[in-house]
Amino acid sequence: MKIFDESSSFYNEAINLIDVNDYEGAIKSIRKSIDTLSEPDDIALAYLNCGFMNDKLGDYLSAIDDFSRSISIEAELEMINQRSKDVALNGRSNSRYKNGNYHGAIEDKRKAKKIRLLEINRSPDSKIDYKNILLGTFLKMELEPKYKILIKVSSVKKSRYDLISDYKKVISNKRIEEVIEKLEFLSESKYKFGDYKASIRAIRRAEKYY
Repeated sequence: MKIFDESSSFYNEAINLIDVNDYEGAIKSIRKSIDTLSEPDDIALAYLNCGFMNDKLGDYLSAIDDFSRSISIEAELEMINQRSKDVALNGRSNSRYKNGNYHGAIEDKRKAKKIRLLEINRSPDSKIDYKNILLGTFLKMELEPKYKILIKVSSVKKSRYDLISDYKKVISNKRIEEVIEKLEFLSESKYKFGDYKASIRAIRRAEKYY
């Protein structure tokens, strides 16, 4: 039988609240228990989970604050075993984008990409990263409650009428890679000209082809 860590109890409570769409209750459950955590990794993850839930509630300023706290704590850690540091940066990027801070949003995306490449070079072992979250890689896997909730709250709901999803079904993997590369090049070009809104939009569009 798998033994979970000290955070399992309040995270199980939070999961039950999320299952009935009570994100505010889930956030309160996690926040009141943060002081009981001893490991910086777990504290950072708690703020990360709160960030994604505040984003879902449309409270982007609170989400940005939570993601920033997570990023600050993670910056003091050399490596995190089970997840990538790119998750918090991508989360903050998305909230900044929705709040109209396009410059901050693209800067976070660029930092996230550099950090993930560095992590892969140091250790190619599989871990929860933002791309795998978008792909739904971990949806059916048995995870600790603290990561189970992360997958739940960070997942991106796709529209039934998403034209990109339909387009992906009829083109080859090679063509998908070409489209992503083209959009990433466009993003870089727009960034160099200071058009941060167009730059972040190109990257966000590229991510829909993952």
